[in-house]
Amino acid sequence: MKRLLVVWTLLIVISFESYSQQSMDTINIPEITINSSIKTDEIQKITSSVNSYNQQYINNHNVHDFKDFSAHTPSLFIPDYGSKITSTIYLRGLGSRIDNSSVGICLDGVMLLNKNCFDFSYFDFSKIDVYKGAQSLTFGMNTMAGVISLSTLSPFAYQGIKASASVSNGGTYDIAFSYYDKLSTKWAYMIGVDYNSTQGYFDNKYNGKDVDWGRFANARAIFEYRDGNVSAKNSTYFSFVHQGGYPYALFDTINNIVSDVNYNDRSGYDRANLINNTSYIYRKNGVFTFQSLTSIQLNFDELKLDNDFTELSYFTLKQKENDYAFSQELIFKDDKDDNWNWIAGIFGFYKYLDMQAPVSFKKDGIDALILSNANNGLHVMFPDYNIEFEENSMLVTDDFKYPRYGAAIYFQTDYTYKKFNFQIGLRVDYENVSLDYDTKANIHYRLMPIIEDYRLLPTSFEGNSSKNYLQALPKFAISYNINSDNTIYASVSKGYMTGGYNTSMFADIIRNQMMQNMLQDLNIKPQQGTAMEDIYANYDKDEIIKYKPQYIWDYEIGGKFQLNKKLFVLLTAFYIDVENQQLTIFLTPQTTGRMMTNAAKSRSFGFESSIMGKIKKLTLTANYSYTNAKFTSYNDGKQDYKDKYLMYYPINCLSLTADYLLRIDNDLLDNINFAVSYLGVGDIYFNQPNTIKQSYYSLLNADITLKRNIYSLSFWARNILNTEYNTFYFLSSGNNFVQKAKPITFGITFRISR
Repeated sequence: MKRLLVVWTLLIVISFESYSQQSMDTINIPEITINSSIKTDEIQKITSSVNSYNQQYINNHNVHDFKDFSAHTPSLFIPDYGSKITSTIYLRGLGSRIDNSSVGICLDGVMLLNKNCFDFSYFDFSKIDVYKGAQSLTFGMNTMAGVISLSTLSPFAYQGIKASASVSNGGTYDIAFSYYDKLSTKWAYMIGVDYNSTQGYFDNKYNGKDVDWGRFANARAIFEYRDGNVSAKNSTYFSFVHQGGYPYALFDTINNIVSDVNYNDRSGYDRANLINNTSYIYRKNGVFTFQSLTSIQLNFDELKLDNDFTELSYFTLKQKENDYAFSQELIFKDDKDDNWNWIAGIFGFYKYLDMQAPVSFKKDGIDALILSNANNGLHVMFPDYNIEFEENSMLVTDDFKYPRYGAAIYFQTDYTYKKFNFQIGLRVDYENVSLDYDTKANIHYRLMPIIEDYRLLPTSFEGNSSKNYLQALPKFAISYNINSDNTIYASVSKGYMTGGYNTSMFADIIRNQMMQNMLQDLNIKPQQGTAMEDIYANYDKDEIIKYKPQYIWDYEIGGKFQLNKKLFVLLTAFYIDVENQQLTIFLTPQTTGRMMTNAAKSRSFGFESSIMGKIKKLTLTANYSYTNAKFTSYNDGKQDYKDKYLMYYPINCLSLTADYLLRIDNDLLDNINFAVSYLGVGDIYFNQPNTIKQSYYSLLNADITLKRNIYSLSFWARNILNTEYNTFYFLSSGNNFVQKAKPITFGITFRISR
């Protein structure tokens, strides 16, 4: 690690010395980047850290989805594990494994409302902007750590064909085709498709079959209209997923040995989602700009899990979701050329989730998770008695209706006095979250030797709950413009991540309730401390199934510098105070379902630096971040975790990239582009006591692209050193599991752009 920091420091010194003597070509592709939201059209004026990547960078470094983008940006970490439903994003130590996200995805100006849909193909994006720090004022809920803003290529900026074909190891291939055209000076459109297939990199020892295979398809259609001060855009996105995934394996934490993937029931994920966004912009030159953003987002998916991930027949989950969402935003922005400027907006959304999540307890699961606990407790009082079930399996049906709606109004104004700019803003956000639940299970049991005939034991847990949340989210900032190219700033802002309900807890609740109903039917009162005791007796079930929003106060200072238009530097330091922190926990050792709870307080501080410049045809970038996120208050009744690191985020993120353009200019080649990147990540703590972690690891990637006219051929490789590390860890039913990272991957990509 020390050597890497020395290299990084030397690179900075070399950059300062070299860029002052060399001319620098523009790194942006002219007229390609056209922002779809008036909230994001002046990045240089934003008082927070922002990293931007154009289409050239995306292609040179073979960024196909947002997991490929992990660690390229300081503090941004997106682990590749599970399947495309497990789209957890960590930024500055903040992240959430289930339900909501602390980092939002903004697609052409519209926020995606379902975290399940975050992981999709990044084909034909003109720009990716990563806004770090609390962005709740203008972007709303679930953006307390930041926003990843994606901009598609406009058919007004580019006309012609874009096509690509790629093949790589792991039985993986990808093909994409897009067509852009202008029908007139006012109308333009594009249509595009992308398809990817992979056999995967992990086998299931139980049946010898591939585990992480997948088939993925994406389609996009965009229609744009421009006439003077009016512009309109309608975009339709479709995504299809059919995959295995979940190469989870038992992990020996003492000897640090990972077993083979070995489980008997199928795990996989299927998804079909459709997003339609409509943007309308009217500009009154020199006066104001108005924008309307309308979005319809539909998602239909199904998750199948061998929940114990062993060769035993414990229990399985089949979760099916039908999600319908609608959002509308109206934005007004002052365009007068004076010292006062402002932006104001109104936002509203409605989201309805219809979910069925039946859990099937099989023979081994019934014996170990139900009968063993029941009989162990029974034997304390009646050593010769045994409870027996007639069935070898039990289905717990979970039906949920999960509507939520909300509205917000926000206003931000700034005043410029000489070289100072003062900014103040406030967002008032209202949200209603409700849940109708109906959980049932039936089993036949008997008590031997005194009851020989089986009795039907019906168990149900049903009801509804609703909660309103009202948030006031202020922001204060001051910036000083040293000159047109150099700015320093300081900001204070509040952000939040919305609350919700623990749907994965219901199978455990009904299992516990079944045991209590059985004891009541037998007129047996369990002794305190036995396995038959009601584990929820001291909890309000209505409180267990819900969790509250998480709040943060984000303090940030930073600077954005350009030295003679040759060297670009971003420097940021931050401190984040977290209240009502949402944690994913198991309530007791007997439970198998995860639950989200507001159990802790924490703080996160660190710094980020991004340096980019060019020496003739060599472009160098260096990104580094240090994040120290720890609990300031968290005691689960058994252990105090104060001053322990938060889980799943990397303390250090380092990326070094070099892009070199070698001009050939002959009949065979125009140029050759060499792109090399080094990524260093770690340490990452995986559990609350900080006894299990992934140490710092290094990844080396390379791309060589040969270009001639409209054609290009790329040879690329990821994880060239074949570094072994774990991307994910979890504890379930007393067993430790991890997912190993993919081995070295390499391939060839052919592109046509004309």
